[in-house]
Amino acid sequence: GINAEYGGIAMGISGSDVSKEAADMILLDDNFASIVTGVEEGRLIFDNLKKSIAYTLTSNIPEISPFLFFIALSIPLPLGTVCILFIDLGTDLWPAISLAYEKAES
Repeated sequence: GINAEYGGIAMGISGSDVSKEAADMILLDDNFASIVTGVEEGRLIFDNLKKSIAYTLTSNIPEISPFLFFIALSIPLPLGTVCILFIDLGTDLWPAISLAYEKAES
């Protein structure tokens, strides 16, 4: 029989309703190549997300350091908080978006 523990993959067109309910994933087009395409797409999204997060974190460290110096050493701030946020919005937004839409590396 079909258990929920071993549901796996069900066919969307030719599969029974019971197998569709027990399955973890339903192939709408009954083509196993869709699984390969989905895994490749998921890996691409994961890689691009890692790149975007790494870029954002590394580019924001120089922006955070004046605030840390202000708190730790009482050095006055060169720019206000709102000004730094607007600079960050203008300079970090487009590169981070472009990293998110990169093609897969071979």
